[in-house]
Order: sequence, then C-alpha cells, then structure tokens
Amino acid sequence: MIQMGRVVARNAAAGMASQVAIKVLSFTFTVLVIRRLGVETYGQYAAVSAFGALFVSFADLGLSTYTVREVARLRDRADGPERVRTLLADVLLLRLILATMAASMIILTGWLTGRPPAMMLGLALGAIGLLIYGAQGAFEAVLAGSERLDWLAGARVLQQLTFVVLGSVVLLLGLGYHSLILANIAGILVLAAVTVRGARRLGLRVGTPVTAHWLPLLRAAIPFGLIALTLGLSYKFDTVLLNLFHGDAATGIYSAAYTLIFSVAAISNVINTALFPTLSRQSMLNPGALPAVYGRSLKLLMIIALPIAVGGWAVTPQLVGALLGAQYAASAQVLRVIIWVVPFMFASEFLGYVVVIAG
Repeated sequence: MIQMGRVVARNAAAGMASQVAIKVLSFTFTVLVIRRLGVETYGQYAAVSAFGALFVSFADLGLSTYTVREVARLRDRADGPERVRTLLADVLLLRLILATMAASMIILTGWLTGRPPAMMLGLALGAIGLLIYGAQGAFEAVLAGSERLDWLAGARVLQQLTFVVLGSVVLLLGLGYHSLILANIAGILVLAAVTVRGARRLGLRVGTPVTAHWLPLLRAAIPFGLIALTLGLSYKFDTVLLNLFHGDAATGIYSAAYTLIFSVAAISNVINTALFPTLSRQSMLNPGALPAVYGRSLKLLMIIALPIAVGGWAVTPQLVGALLGAQYAASAQVLRVIIWVVPFMFASEFLGYVVVIAG
C-alpha cells in the first residue's frame, strides 16, 4: 500500500504540475482565440473540432485503455516484456488502420452534411492530425501502463507550448483558424516524437505483430471503445447539431461556455489518469484494498467539484464578462445551466475507470 501510494503520488504530482502548466497556457490561449476570432468564426472553429472529436473514438476503439490496463498487468511477469512488445506492434498497426478509416469518415460526414468549403478544409486538416494521433497513441498507452505518467506529462507540456506559441503567432498575423489547426498538428508531432523517445528509453520497442491477435484484441477493446464513443457523443454531438441547425454564431456562444467547463474537468482527469494504471496493477496483487481507495477517491473528487459548481454559478455573469468580453454575454446563460454537469463529470469519469479495472 505504501509503494502504491508513492507511485500514485508521483504520477499525480507530475500530472497535476503538468496539467496546471498546460491549463494555464491553454486557458489563456483559448480566451485569446475566442476573443480574437469573434463569435461566428470561433463557432466554425469549434464545429470543426467537434466533428473531429466525434470520430476520435473510432480511431482507437478502446485500444488505448485496454493497452494501459494490460501493460500494467503484464510488466511484472517473466514473459511480460516480450508480450508488451508484441502488444505494442499490434495496437500500433490497428490504430493506424482505424485512424485512416476515421479520417475518411470525418471528411465524408462533412461533405454529406453540406459543410461550406472553409469548414471542409478545416476537417481535412483535422483528419491529418488524427492520423498522427493514431501512431502516437499506441506509444502513449504503453508508457501510461508502465506508470510513467511523469514522462507523458512533460510531453503534453511541450505539445501545448508548441501549439500556444505557434498559434499566438498565427492570431497576431490574422491568418485565420486553419493556421491554428496547422499549429495544433505541429504540437501533435512534438508529442509523438517525445512519446516515442520515452518508450524507447524504457526499452518499450515495437515487436513483431501477430495478425491472429487482432480480432481477439478488438473484441476485448471494444467495450472501452463504447465508453469513449458515448463520452464523445455526450460532449460534442450537441455542438455538431447546433452548428447544423443554428449556424456558426449560436455554436460560438455555446462552445465558449463549454470551454470553461472542460478547463475545470482537467482536475478530475489528472487524478483519474494517475490512479488508473496503479489500481489496475493492484487489482491483480491486492484487490481487497481497492474498495477503500475507491471510496476515498470519490469523496475527494466531490469535495473539489461541488464548490466549483456552486461558486461558478454564483459569479457566472462576472466570470464571462471578464474572460470573454461583451460579445459573449449570452454565454453566461448557457454556463449557468451547464456548470452543474461538473460534479457528474467528475464522478462518471472515475466510476468508468472503476468498471474498467474490475473487467
């Protein structure tokens, strides 16, 4: 238990430090993007992101979550290193195939729904980023399963720093949101390079793929993929529908409010991400200790989430006015409603991990 606590503390500390750095950077930058682009252009930018987010889960189908759990369980076994290398090879190739299919689905959906040419270009650029994500995610999952979230935390900071620096230059030059997407792709490339290097330093190299494993692997991963799919739909499908039926301006007002919600959700994510690989390992070594850990973790999350919801609701108009400006005044009405989703987001993410750990 003491060793488990140390690992979780190290991962949580590294994750929290990186998330604080990332969120300070990304939040400040996002506010700049929202203000600089204006309601309608930001609405289109948000719609492009939402279209892509709907298909991200198809590029993975739960393989990442499954890989994190299996690597955490395998690495202490005598044959663990060899099985991890084979798993990495299989997951890498499967994710590249799935990412190619998902990228095609993004562009096809945009075309079938009659998106304007500017938005189609944005969707095509986003599809390129999805292909890079397909390869990078396999190495990230292996690192996470090895409980090296400290390395991943540093990689995420570098990714966000790249995006913020390049994106700020884009905004100052007035180059539009397509250049912002290119800046994001540059950040993904940095993340991929650092993640692959980290895996190699730990000796986590790509083994020989075994195609006979692919169908059983997909069957085992799909339940995790369904979780990711439903989360993606719940978080982004509303934005897509709003854009289809009410246009860019309404999408901009709504998405600006939701951006503040997702900034808060990072607190829950960093705690759960730190816990997941360690608890997966403990489920094999000491399963009897887990219920008490689950209870304490959920209480901690609620102690954080409830004051955020109540306090955010109380100062919503002032918060929106100070951060987003007068042109987004209508976002305050949206935020006052959706702020109450925060405790449910914190709880549902954690309980989802509990179900995954339990198999």
